[in-house]
Amino acid sequence: MTMPSTRKLAIVLAVSIGLNLFLGGAIASAWLVKRQYASMRPPPTAGMPGDFDFRGGLAALGGEARPLAREIRQEYGPRLREAGKAMHDARREVGRMLRADDVDPGELEKALAALRGRSDEAQAVMHEVLMEAMTKLTPDQRRIFLKAAMQRGPRGDRRPPPGGPPPAAPPEG
Repeated sequence: MTMPSTRKLAIVLAVSIGLNLFLGGAIASAWLVKRQYASMRPPPTAGMPGDFDFRGGLAALGGEARPLAREIRQEYGPRLREAGKAMHDARREVGRMLRADDVDPGELEKALAALRGRSDEAQAVMHEVLMEAMTKLTPDQRRIFLKAAMQRGPRGDRRPPPGGPPPAAPPEG
Protein backbone atom coordinates (compact mmCIF):
# COMPACT_ATOMS: atom_id res chain seq x y z
CA MET A 1 0.00 0.00 0.00
CA THR A 2 1.08 3.43 -0.71
CA MET A 3 1.25 6.14 1.89
CA PRO A 4 -1.86 8.09 0.74
CA SER A 5 -4.07 4.98 0.73
CA THR A 6 -2.82 4.02 4.23
CA ARG A 7 -3.72 7.48 5.44
CA LYS A 8 -7.18 7.24 3.85
CA LEU A 9 -7.71 3.83 5.41
CA ALA A 10 -6.72 5.20 8.84
CA ILE A 11 -9.17 8.11 8.47
CA VAL A 12 -12.01 5.81 7.38
CA LEU A 13 -11.19 3.45 10.26
CA ALA A 14 -11.17 6.32 12.80
CA VAL A 15 -14.50 7.66 11.48
CA SER A 16 -16.00 4.16 11.60
CA ILE A 17 -14.84 3.64 15.20
CA GLY A 18 -16.22 7.06 16.16
CA LEU A 19 -19.62 6.31 14.63
CA ASN A 20 -19.74 2.89 16.28
CA LEU A 21 -18.91 4.41 19.67
CA PHE A 22 -21.53 7.13 19.18
CA LEU A 23 -24.25 4.64 18.18
CA GLY A 24 -23.28 2.23 20.97
CA GLY A 25 -23.48 5.07 23.51
CA ALA A 26 -26.87 6.19 22.23
CA ILE A 27 -28.25 2.66 22.42
CA ALA A 28 -26.82 2.07 25.91
CA SER A 29 -28.17 5.41 27.09
CA ALA A 30 -31.67 4.68 25.78
CA TRP A 31 -31.60 1.25 27.41
CA LEU A 32 -30.47 2.63 30.78
CA VAL A 33 -33.04 5.44 30.75
CA LYS A 34 -35.79 2.99 29.83
CA ARG A 35 -34.74 0.70 32.70
CA GLN A 36 -34.61 3.57 35.15
CA TYR A 37 -38.11 4.86 34.38
CA ALA A 38 -39.66 1.42 33.93
CA SER A 39 -39.39 0.87 37.68
CA MET A 40 -41.29 4.09 38.43
CA ARG A 41 -44.96 3.46 39.05
CA PRO A 42 -47.66 6.09 38.88
CA PRO A 43 -48.86 7.27 42.26
CA PRO A 44 -51.90 5.54 43.69
CA THR A 45 -55.22 7.32 43.82
CA ALA A 46 -54.61 8.48 47.37
CA GLY A 47 -52.43 11.48 46.74
CA MET A 48 -50.48 12.53 49.80
CA PRO A 49 -48.71 10.51 52.47
CA GLY A 50 -51.26 9.84 55.16
CA ASP A 51 -54.23 10.03 52.77
CA PHE A 52 -56.84 7.44 53.57
CA ASP A 53 -58.08 5.27 50.70
CA PHE A 54 -61.54 4.23 51.96
CA ARG A 55 -62.46 2.51 48.69
CA GLY A 56 -59.18 0.61 48.71
CA GLY A 57 -59.93 -0.61 52.22
CA LEU A 58 -63.38 -1.84 51.23
CA ALA A 59 -61.99 -3.43 48.07
CA ALA A 60 -59.50 -5.42 50.17
CA LEU A 61 -62.41 -6.97 52.05
CA GLY A 62 -63.79 -8.33 48.80
CA GLY A 63 -67.40 -9.47 48.45
CA GLU A 64 -68.04 -9.45 52.19
CA ALA A 65 -67.90 -5.62 52.15
CA ARG A 66 -70.50 -5.14 49.40
CA PRO A 67 -73.52 -4.89 51.73
CA LEU A 68 -71.68 -2.42 53.94
CA ALA A 69 -70.54 -0.36 50.95
CA ARG A 70 -74.08 -0.30 49.55
CA GLU A 71 -75.50 0.77 52.92
CA ILE A 72 -72.92 3.55 53.33
CA ARG A 73 -73.45 4.75 49.76
CA GLN A 74 -77.21 4.95 50.29
CA GLU A 75 -76.98 6.64 53.67
CA TYR A 76 -74.06 9.02 53.13
CA GLY A 77 -73.77 9.32 49.35
CA PRO A 78 -75.92 12.45 48.95
CA ARG A 79 -74.17 14.22 51.83
CA LEU A 80 -70.73 13.26 50.51
CA ARG A 81 -71.57 14.51 47.02
CA GLU A 82 -73.00 17.75 48.41
CA ALA A 83 -69.95 18.34 50.64
CA GLY A 84 -67.61 17.51 47.76
CA LYS A 85 -69.39 19.89 45.40
CA ALA A 86 -69.34 22.70 48.00
CA MET A 87 -65.60 22.16 48.53
CA HIS A 88 -64.99 22.10 44.77
CA ASP A 89 -66.93 25.34 44.32
CA ALA A 90 -64.98 26.99 47.16
CA ARG A 91 -61.67 25.87 45.61
CA ARG A 92 -62.76 27.21 42.25
CA GLU A 93 -63.57 30.60 43.81
CA VAL A 94 -60.17 30.77 45.52
CA GLY A 95 -58.50 29.83 42.23
CA ARG A 96 -60.44 32.53 40.39
CA MET A 97 -59.31 35.12 42.91
CA LEU A 98 -55.68 34.00 42.73
CA ARG A 99 -55.69 34.27 38.92
CA ALA A 100 -57.22 37.77 38.93
CA ASP A 101 -55.04 40.72 38.01
CA ASP A 102 -55.74 42.39 41.36
CA VAL A 103 -56.01 40.38 44.57
CA ASP A 104 -58.13 41.87 47.35
CA PRO A 105 -56.65 40.47 50.59
CA GLY A 106 -59.94 40.81 52.49
CA GLU A 107 -61.95 38.98 49.83
CA LEU A 108 -59.28 36.32 49.45
CA GLU A 109 -59.27 35.76 53.21
CA LYS A 110 -63.06 35.33 53.15
CA ALA A 111 -62.81 32.87 50.27
CA LEU A 112 -60.09 30.89 52.03
CA ALA A 113 -62.17 30.83 55.24
CA ALA A 114 -65.12 29.52 53.21
CA LEU A 115 -62.86 26.85 51.70
CA ARG A 116 -61.70 25.81 55.18
CA GLY A 117 -65.31 25.59 56.29
CA ARG A 118 -66.31 23.43 53.30
CA SER A 119 -63.25 21.25 53.84
CA ASP A 120 -64.11 20.80 57.53
CA GLU A 121 -67.69 19.88 56.62
CA ALA A 122 -66.53 17.27 54.10
CA GLN A 123 -64.05 15.89 56.63
CA ALA A 124 -66.81 15.62 59.27
CA VAL A 125 -68.98 13.59 56.88
CA MET A 126 -66.02 11.33 56.05
CA HIS A 127 -65.41 10.79 59.76
CA GLU A 128 -69.06 9.78 60.20
CA VAL A 129 -68.69 7.31 57.31
CA LEU A 130 -65.52 5.88 58.82
CA MET A 131 -67.09 5.55 62.26
CA GLU A 132 -70.14 3.83 60.77
CA ALA A 133 -68.01 1.40 58.77
CA MET A 134 -65.53 0.58 61.52
CA THR A 135 -68.23 -0.21 64.06
CA LYS A 136 -69.75 -2.76 61.67
CA LEU A 137 -66.54 -4.63 60.88
CA THR A 138 -65.01 -7.41 62.91
CA PRO A 139 -61.52 -6.83 64.35
CA ASP A 140 -59.99 -8.99 61.58
CA GLN A 141 -61.89 -7.10 58.89
CA ARG A 142 -60.76 -3.79 60.40
CA ARG A 143 -57.12 -4.92 60.26
CA ILE A 144 -57.49 -5.88 56.58
CA PHE A 145 -59.34 -2.65 55.83
CA LEU A 146 -56.77 -0.42 57.57
CA LYS A 147 -53.80 -2.20 56.03
CA ALA A 148 -55.22 -1.63 52.53
CA ALA A 149 -56.48 1.91 53.21
CA MET A 150 -53.07 3.02 54.50
CA GLN A 151 -50.98 0.84 52.15
CA ARG A 152 -49.06 3.22 49.93
CA GLY A 153 -48.17 6.86 49.58
CA PRO A 154 -47.45 8.74 46.37
CA ARG A 155 -43.94 7.39 45.98
CA GLY A 156 -44.85 3.85 46.99
CA ASP A 157 -43.57 4.27 50.51
CA ARG A 158 -45.30 2.70 53.49
CA ARG A 159 -47.71 5.07 55.16
CA PRO A 160 -47.60 5.67 58.88
CA PRO A 161 -50.47 4.30 60.95
CA PRO A 162 -53.28 6.69 61.85
CA GLY A 163 -51.82 9.29 64.16
CA GLY A 164 -48.41 8.81 62.54
CA PRO A 165 -45.26 7.25 63.92
CA PRO A 166 -43.81 8.61 67.12
CA PRO A 167 -41.59 11.65 66.51
CA ALA A 168 -37.91 10.92 66.18
CA ALA A 169 -35.75 11.94 69.10
CA PRO A 170 -33.68 15.08 68.45
CA PRO A 171 -30.04 14.35 67.67
CA GLU A 172 -27.77 14.56 70.66
CA GLY A 173 -24.87 16.81 70.34
